Amino acid sequence: MKTSRQTLSAFDAVVLSICCGLSVATAYYNQAMLPLIGDSFAVSSAHAGQVATATQLGYALGLLLFVPLGDRIQRRHLIMGLLAGNVVSLLWCASTGSFTAVLFSSAAVGVSAISAQIIIPGAMGRVDPEHRGRALGLMVSGLSAGGLLARTVSGALGHWLGWRGMFTVAAGIDVLVLLAIFAQMPRSEVSITLRYGELLRSLWQLLNDHPSLWRSSLCGGLLFGALNVFWGAMAGLLAQPPYGYSTLQSGLIGLSAVVGIACASTLGRWTRRHSLHLCIIGAGAMLVAFIALGFASGAAWMPLVLLAATLIDLGNRANQLAHQTRVLAMQPDAVSRVNTVFMTVYFIGGALGSSFGAAAAGHFGWPGMATAGALLAIVGGLCSVGFFRER
Repeated sequence: MKTSRQTLSAFDAVVLSICCGLSVATAYYNQAMLPLIGDSFAVSSAHAGQVATATQLGYALGLLLFVPLGDRIQRRHLIMGLLAGNVVSLLWCASTGSFTAVLFSSAAVGVSAISAQIIIPGAMGRVDPEHRGRALGLMVSGLSAGGLLARTVSGALGHWLGWRGMFTVAAGIDVLVLLAIFAQMPRSEVSITLRYGELLRSLWQLLNDHPSLWRSSLCGGLLFGALNVFWGAMAGLLAQPPYGYSTLQSGLIGLSAVVGIACASTLGRWTRRHSLHLCIIGAGAMLVAFIALGFASGAAWMPLVLLAATLIDLGNRANQLAHQTRVLAMQPDAVSRVNTVFMTVYFIGGALGSSFGAAAAGHFGWPGMATAGALLAIVGGLCSVGFFRER
């Protein structure tokens, strides 16, 4: 990112997408390994789900504290500092001896895993408005690939090396990403000179200046919460009869994201003219998926779970692209801070969804998880319809 006025080349976009994926993966490695973590400390699946919740709450906090600095200091330096902190946090998580320490170290992993949300606003500033949806789709594909990598690879390596070994490997991957950023990441253009406290206070001003920012963030957070209802409960449910799946087998469910990754660029192109339709279709797809999952326990039919996982991922992706594309175009000189507001609310929704899903599944099994996800999908869809009609 040499300046915000330069055009983003195809090669630059691909490189930035890879960086996004590898950096965000650390926030998702634990999801497929929750049964292993729970077994290590003899805690229930509902309590093990708190690890994913802590990570996502930490991510939301990191967004709030660090992403606004993308408008104030060199993004390259900020990303390198966050990656270094993420390495330390992952090693802390891998070496800790108590479940409480796992929760705190997981929160630290989340706080320092937010580099992608500094990369994306910078990339959008180098794209013409008519192409932003497509470029954002590519960036989101990188993020999704990171989630795919996290859930699938952590399921496999967690099965073979244990969850501590997986976190150690993740720290090594982070070191490689840090070295790549040091060698390849150009300097970015600093757009403002506000002090840090003024930066944080300006977030509230942005909400006052752009009421649709809050509404769009809420809509995105509700559907992301629905996605995390599924992922916060899935590994624990599949470990139980009639499935009895290992962490390796559960992690392979992450391959369902391949469809969404392939469709992200196309969905991004549709955002300029079909935002409302994307939101309705996305929420509807998620609702259908959760209704189907309500029967997953009795059916013991893995194709049903895979299809539902694919629909949930696609639905959330369509909803995110529709809202985030609009958000990033609101105020070009404050794009990092606008993205901070959106993604903070977005990941708070995800954290609440993880906790809600784990608790519902722990008490009521598959029907509980399905009901929790369906409720969030319905509320998120209705909010999106109301939001776009107001506009």
